[in-house]
Amino acid sequence: MGELSKVVNIGEKLEGQLEEVGIKNIEELRKIGSREAWLRIREIDPSA
Repeated sequence: MGELSKVVNIGEKLEGQLEEVGIKNIEELRKIGSREAWLRIREIDPSA
């Protein structure tokens, strides 16, 4: 379990997906925003 999974509503699976698309920490997630993060995850997982 890393830093991201400590955030409310981010479990281990979502944390893994975020890391896979280049978002490694909370600051990076805040910087790009939830919409862009979701779009990046959709590129690797169409079921997202």
